[in-house]
Amino acid sequence: MNSTPTGGSPARRGIARLTASVLAAAGLAATGTTAAAPAAHAAEVPVTGASLTWAISGYAQKGIFGPWRIKDLTGDAGQLYGTVTEPLPAGASYQTEYVVAPVPVTSMPANAGTQKTPNAVKFTAGTGTRDDATGAVDLTWDGSYTVNAYPAVYNAPDEIYSDPELTLDEDGDGELTMHLGLGAGADMQGNPTPAQDLGRVTLLEFDAGSVAATGLGSFRATPDYQGSTVTIPEGGAPQATSCSTGGGATGWWGAWPQAFVTAIPAFVRPHFYSTGCGGNQDLKPPLPVDVDLGLEPAVSVSDDTLLPDGQHAVTVTGRNFDPALATGTRPPFAGLASGVYVAFGRFSDNWRPSVPGSGGRNLAPTEHRNGVSVIWAVPAASFAASNPPQSASNPSYTVLGTDGSFSTTVHVDRSWLAEAEGTFGIYTYAGGGANVAAYETFTPLSFEKAASSTSLGAPARVFGQAATATVTVAGGAEVSGEVQLKRGASVVGSAPLVGGTASFALGRLGVGDHPLTATYAGTGNLEASSATTTLRVARATTRTAVTVARRPTPRRGGKVQVALTSPTAAPVTGRVKVVVRTAQGRKVKAATKALVRGTAGIALPRLARGAYRVVVTYAATADFTGSTRKATFRVR
Repeated sequence: MNSTPTGGSPARRGIARLTASVLAAAGLAATGTTAAAPAAHAAEVPVTGASLTWAISGYAQKGIFGPWRIKDLTGDAGQLYGTVTEPLPAGASYQTEYVVAPVPVTSMPANAGTQKTPNAVKFTAGTGTRDDATGAVDLTWDGSYTVNAYPAVYNAPDEIYSDPELTLDEDGDGELTMHLGLGAGADMQGNPTPAQDLGRVTLLEFDAGSVAATGLGSFRATPDYQGSTVTIPEGGAPQATSCSTGGGATGWWGAWPQAFVTAIPAFVRPHFYSTGCGGNQDLKPPLPVDVDLGLEPAVSVSDDTLLPDGQHAVTVTGRNFDPALATGTRPPFAGLASGVYVAFGRFSDNWRPSVPGSGGRNLAPTEHRNGVSVIWAVPAASFAASNPPQSASNPSYTVLGTDGSFSTTVHVDRSWLAEAEGTFGIYTYAGGGANVAAYETFTPLSFEKAASSTSLGAPARVFGQAATATVTVAGGAEVSGEVQLKRGASVVGSAPLVGGTASFALGRLGVGDHPLTATYAGTGNLEASSATTTLRVARATTRTAVTVARRPTPRRGGKVQVALTSPTAAPVTGRVKVVVRTAQGRKVKAATKALVRGTAGIALPRLARGAYRVVVTYAATADFTGSTRKATFRVR
């Protein structure tokens, strides 16, 4: 995350080498006291992290059917929603960083009530070079955005703009080019049109004096339009080249660059040159382009969302903290370049050490401060002359490079300031009693519990088998604590997590579905979570065995012994039915008897000589499946 400077920058000593590109290009002179000229260095210096923000034109903000549709952004291109867009898309917020004055200052349409802000496209992570002596820049960005001036129902071809390149010389003269493509669609007569690649075209041109500085390393460039004439391809609406200023009219007329007007399709070409005077014609000039070279002092942190409990090591990286700006007023760096404090604390929203009475700050207790939550970034050369002598190897210090950069580790613990007022964050400000508003940045930190995820497993069982449930908790922090398990509304119990897992013995459950719920209460660093599952217990299988315990004869009766067994449960309960028939099928005995400890004995009558068949049937119960068994015997 990048920090946000807390205020504007006053005149700065030794700042020329950081602002030359802007001030020279804008035709401005640095004000205030300046240090001696910097040592000789290469004229061209690399630029990384530049941004370009542009809102096309006032015409694009109003349109015939409403604001033009900006969509399908790719790469480093992002959309900024202005208040011209109503309603605002879900999850979006209105932008405040790109603001332009209405006609007659720019082409932004004036509003009868509160002046509206435009929809804009912002490219970030731009790279290139700037000439430190003349201010010339050559910058490129990756990414694309798509524009369509018509509602989707018209199927008008999309205009696809990608990979901007901005070049400006020391006077502010230059151009902005982009790769231009057209999507497939339909023309004004409804005829299908193919997709086209129109190559790189000059989208905007700038004349000398077009650039104005807006801050340290940032500027606004106003494109050419007024009084520019173009040759309109055959059949196009003629350009208006004479407009009156009578009656308070602007008298504006002009055009975008010839190469762009020629390349753009005929049905949208009139959007980019004057076809009349006044009214919507005044909205056709391109809006200014805002560029930020990323030269303001800025801070990034390795993580801006931390766990609430415990101490965390946060890597803080700073850039553009010009060492020449801060001179210490007290030991140990009195009269020396005194660098910048990097501090964790809780700060009032308006606290700025350069503005007396602007609010308060709360730093960590003394034992957690110097070398722990507060680090002092000081130029290496200052240590040699410090009084009393200081060493860069001391944990309280880190080195502020000659290029204005530093990297250090700040330790953060919410509990140190839990009862204090203000917003948690990393603040930078001038060290050693110096007063440098440019050094004042604030990077807010938030403390949030990590999400936890609870899973619950309970393998299906068969009646008679012991059931178990296993609870596993995973999260974005160390998992500890206990989980509770319920079966239905009854609490089975609680168990500690070991390695993120806890097991519960559920015993032998009845046949059916058993709803289980596992609940993890969470910790100081982990959110609570829960999981549910259903443990299914099926009926146990059975096996029937039958033996003729005493064979009958014509003179005396006999006995059949039946035994029911199950591989998972004992004893088997229920009733068995025994039917005895002759070899010819005549029933000679039928009886039903309850099992006792899984067995039953059935008496047989006296039987004539011959062969007999016994069929034993065990009917299924709530807990056991049914089974049958057949046997034969002979009476002699």
